[in-house]
Order: sequence, then C-alpha cells, then structure tokens
Amino acid sequence: MTLRHLRIFQEVCRTNSMTQAADNLNMTQPAVSNAIRELESYYHTKLFERMNRKLYITNAGEQLSNYTDSVIYQLDEAKDLLQDLSISTRVRIGANISYGSIYLPGMISEFEKKYPNIPVYMVIQNSSVIEELLLRNELDFGIIDMAANSMYFMAEPLITDEMIAVCAQDFPLKSRLSLSELARTPLLVRENGSGSRNFVECIYSQYGMKPIIKMESADMYTLIESCKKNLGLLFLPRLALAPHIADGTLRSIEIEGILSVRRYYLVYHKSKYLTKSMKYFKEFSITRRV
Repeated sequence: MTLRHLRIFQEVCRTNSMTQAADNLNMTQPAVSNAIRELESYYHTKLFERMNRKLYITNAGEQLSNYTDSVIYQLDEAKDLLQDLSISTRVRIGANISYGSIYLPGMISEFEKKYPNIPVYMVIQNSSVIEELLLRNELDFGIIDMAANSMYFMAEPLITDEMIAVCAQDFPLKSRLSLSELARTPLLVRENGSGSRNFVECIYSQYGMKPIIKMESADMYTLIESCKKNLGLLFLPRLALAPHIADGTLRSIEIEGILSVRRYYLVYHKSKYLTKSMKYFKEFSITRRV
C-alpha cells in the first residue's frame, strides 16, 4: 500500500465514482479500479459495493476513509512545514461571491504589493463550497459569513456589511414594507449555500415566514438585471447595489424591524499549520481597513 493508493481511494470516496475519480486524477478508469482492488486485497475486505450501476462505500470503507483523510492531511501539513523553512509558500484563499466580487480584488492587490514574493491562488464560490474546500485542505483560508461547521474552524472577524432590499423604480411596492407585506412579495435570491441566501432565510425564519421565491441564481448580476425588469424584490450587499440605485434603475426598500448587518470572517481549519506566508496573510487581513 502506498500514498498513491490512499489518494486514489480518497478521490473515489469524494466523487462516488471510479470514472470521475480517474478523470480528476488524470488516470485511466482501469488504473483506478486496480488500485482499489489492491487496497481491498491488502486489507482483506471489501471497500465498495456496486449496485444498479452505482458505487456504495462499505462500513470498512467508511472507517478507512476517516484514517485516509487524517493521514493525507498530516502529510500535506508536513510538506508545508518543510517548505516553510526555506521559501515563501503559496497562500490559497477562497471567498464567497459577495465578498469575492466586491472586496477581494482590492484586498489581494494590496497584499501582493506588500508581499510581492508570496504567490496567491484565489477561488470565488458560494460559502458552502468554500467550507468544503477548507475541510479537504484544498484552501488555506476562506472569507465567508460565519461557518456552518464552526466546530472545525477558527474565525477572525473582518468587516461588517449592510444588506439592503431593492426593486425596480416602477415595481408596485411602497418604500417601507411591514413584515406581512414582505411575506407576500416575490423574491429574487442567490442559490442554496450562499451567504446572501442564508441571510434572507434567517430573516424569514426569525419571523416565522416562508419566502416566495420567484427566481434563484448563483450570478449576482443576473439577479440585479432581473430585478430591474420588475421580477421581484432583491436582497444584496449595499455596495453591489449602490451604482444601480445611483443611476435610478433600482430603489431601496426599508423593511420594518429588520437589522441588515452582515459580517464576514476569515476562517481556517483548527488543525491547520500556518506557514510564514499564511501568517503574513492572516495578519494583513485582520488588521486591514476597507
């Protein structure tokens, strides 16, 4: 058994597919299947079952997966530690779409001016995807709302932002809505797992309401353009909406009794070994003022 076997096994577990795992690892499907058979032979147990053309992990496979994740994580951390003794290691940063589209470019530009020898890799995805990448050690830091799996992460507060509601200029809404009026208004929302969607759902849940969702999209600008076409009410960060309010294509709507503060955090795994490069980025992030 080798580290190669464990990495293949880990990818098969993650994708639930030998074919997909082979594609992701740039291998042939027979090579992946052979590696799994060699693991099963080594441990004298079945790790996966095939039923109705689907792959299911066995109890033994689940147990091995827990150990595999830990072993690979520790080996990756050891690599970071040894590299950190002599060179500037790359910092991998993920941000949710709201922060990533509004604040991240300026933040990284400033960081690279201050630390030109530290390479940076960035991913912009919704909050749930960023959390998953952090758990798999595919990112070093995430910038999101408070993590859903907070037991695994350290969280450093960065900035607060204001979420506001907007609609088209001639959309049939008053400039101030009661909660009962809000409950009857069609919404344009971000996709499940996004921080903006979580913010909206939290508001409705707090007041025992169910949102009337007319449209959902991972693309913030598609939602803004749809809002301009009178399709519904939209909640997004004020900074993203400010140009459209200024040019008169959208107008803000006040909701009675709703606090619109949204907080962003720098999050990283509690077991994460922070290289010098990562420590520089962490310090820069939490001391920076937007």
